[in-house]
Amino acid sequence: MTGADTAGMIGPAGAARPVSDGEDAAPTVACEGAVLHVDIDAFFAAIEQLRDPRLRGVPVIVGAGVIASCSYEARRFGLKAGMRLSEARRLCPQVVILDGHAQTYRCFAEHVFGLCREFSPAVETFLDEAYCDLAGTARLHGDLLRAAAQLKRRIREDTGLTVTCGLGPNRMLAKMAGKTRRPDGLTRISADEAEAFLLPRRVEDLPGIGHTHARTLRSMNVLTIGALRALPAETLEALFGVNGRLLHERCRGRDTAVVSAREIPLSISRETSFTRTTANPAELEGMLEYLLGRAARSARELGLKPRTVSVRLRYDDGEGDERARTLPQPSDVDPVLVAPALDLFRRLFTRRVPLRLVGVTLSQFRRGLAEQGSLLEEREAGRRGALTRAFDQVRDAYGHGALVSGRALELKGRLPEDRHGFVLRTPSLTK
Repeated sequence: MTGADTAGMIGPAGAARPVSDGEDAAPTVACEGAVLHVDIDAFFAAIEQLRDPRLRGVPVIVGAGVIASCSYEARRFGLKAGMRLSEARRLCPQVVILDGHAQTYRCFAEHVFGLCREFSPAVETFLDEAYCDLAGTARLHGDLLRAAAQLKRRIREDTGLTVTCGLGPNRMLAKMAGKTRRPDGLTRISADEAEAFLLPRRVEDLPGIGHTHARTLRSMNVLTIGALRALPAETLEALFGVNGRLLHERCRGRDTAVVSAREIPLSISRETSFTRTTANPAELEGMLEYLLGRAARSARELGLKPRTVSVRLRYDDGEGDERARTLPQPSDVDPVLVAPALDLFRRLFTRRVPLRLVGVTLSQFRRGLAEQGSLLEEREAGRRGALTRAFDQVRDAYGHGALVSGRALELKGRLPEDRHGFVLRTPSLTK
């Protein structure tokens, strides 16, 4: 019996017990929430192993400069996301390192999320995971745990990918439960079992506690979620600000965030790592303008105008920085967004160290707004908008790579191209 055919239940002691499809599982409690967390296992690396059968069973990394995704075979050697590739090679000399294919990954993700939408009336998606709100669907699905097992099988049959699923009374508990059964697992935790499940776990297992918060808590000898509960809300707020109140609730198993199918994304990001580190200002600014153009086009396709532009970079030694700027008025026009982005980049890039990565993020979106200003400014905005729409029409017909303009022309001859544009190394997907 494979992991996709097996479900798990968290018992009173916090341990998982396998439940087969033929066994009667306890019905989901209708009065408590029901959220299913679906996480695609080793997302990028798993797709590369599907595309090339020779990579199955082999340690595989997708990334440039640092690991973006690694197979479970690679994780056995201690490799993990965010690790520098030089360290990965030292730990696992036989590892296969690939640049990645962002468009392919996006297609796989959308297919998985489409199956989730057939299963749940409300699905909130991210890069490689989804939250499915199943409240009130017990009459439709019957036992939700068994229905989730059927969803897992459907995803595997349609895509070849395995997913790990956690079913819980809220988003946080569903995700935390799922993490205990990776890869290809299925687990359920009820509200009554939450306390026994949470108390013995490491404090860094609680969502919202990153490396910095965990270091602070460890210095106070707060090592488990149970120990974290002993700290008053006022103490946590003094330590971590507004996030402290949230942690006070989460360590008690409470999470009021709802699953919402966002028509408007929180942000749209584009980034790339360089094949070779570079400090060439023309090349870097060309890449920045190109990435911003791709992000702006995605915003226009959704009918959104961002008001905030962020630029981030990472040096070859692993250090990085990020800054953001808010525009006077929202805009989806490339030249309007490029000017503050370039200024941010020039303020950020101050060290005499070559860059490994550069990226941009658009956020604080508004819908259906026209650019505002004086009469002359409005005429100029109209011309910019008309030119941008003409560019989009050409690219819709012939591919994004049909037109390259501005500083992005510096990339011609430096990077491979196809009809979709420059072939970048592990660019991010829309957030």
